[in-house]
Amino acid sequence: MRIGIAQAYNGEHRAYRKYARELGAEVFLFDIDTANWIDNFREADAYIWHADSKEERYRLIHDRVYFIEYLMGKPIFPDMNMYFAYGDKIKENEIFNYFNIPTPKTYVTYNKDTALKIIKRIKYPFILKDAHGYGGWHVYKINTPKQAREFIEKIFSDRGYYYYYSTMKNYFLAQEMVEIEKDLRVIVIGNKVSCAYWREAEKGDWKHNINQGSKPNFKNIPREALDMCLDFQKKMGFHWMSYDLFVTKRGKVLMNEFSCNFGIKAPTQAGYEIRKMQVEYLIKKIGKV
Repeated sequence: MRIGIAQAYNGEHRAYRKYARELGAEVFLFDIDTANWIDNFREADAYIWHADSKEERYRLIHDRVYFIEYLMGKPIFPDMNMYFAYGDKIKENEIFNYFNIPTPKTYVTYNKDTALKIIKRIKYPFILKDAHGYGGWHVYKINTPKQAREFIEKIFSDRGYYYYYSTMKNYFLAQEMVEIEKDLRVIVIGNKVSCAYWREAEKGDWKHNINQGSKPNFKNIPREALDMCLDFQKKMGFHWMSYDLFVTKRGKVLMNEFSCNFGIKAPTQAGYEIRKMQVEYLIKKIGKV
């Protein structure tokens, strides 16, 4: 089997290459981010592209993946189905609503006047999100109506709210804050849960991302949360996906976000070879085509 792996600034292509070679595949790397990427494209049985987050420029990912999957007719992982909502929390919320997936109360509008009305009735504090943020970045805890109005004025200005290579402009995405001490990360590959762990923040910290300083805890994972992820995975037809969930004090499970390109720092430290599992899944899947 021959696998082409697209290079990415995040360096994840190295892990996929390592495990693909260990599993007996012929592997080559290629550059997919250049404007003339297709001129140097090489044939393979399957392709992997663990793309960097491109914030609001995510269409570049869609263009490349669509071309490979639908015009060339080649399998690529993640595929277009998985990349459709990648890096877009508004799309994720639309999908949750369509399938009646329990999720924190979320408000989305592209209208400034409507945003100003929302902040009059929303419960404080609430979470303001950049639709294209990731890793706990570009997520803001809004404590007062005054703070909310200041953000709205910037968001609906000509420049938008700009911070560290990301811009919130002409949309308002707010989520009611769920009182939790930890959140839950579940990684599903195929139809199996490969890894699940709590992300426990330092006392008083409302962010629970591992790269924001939270600690992983792999014990006492609620079965309801795992089943929710497995059911959603089947509905969506994903090859693999990571899910972030909240469990309220009363035990209700809420799905917050999902991503096909996810970090594996905590699982790796705990001995889970997630990238190897992904490549094993890919080889087995392609072998059945």
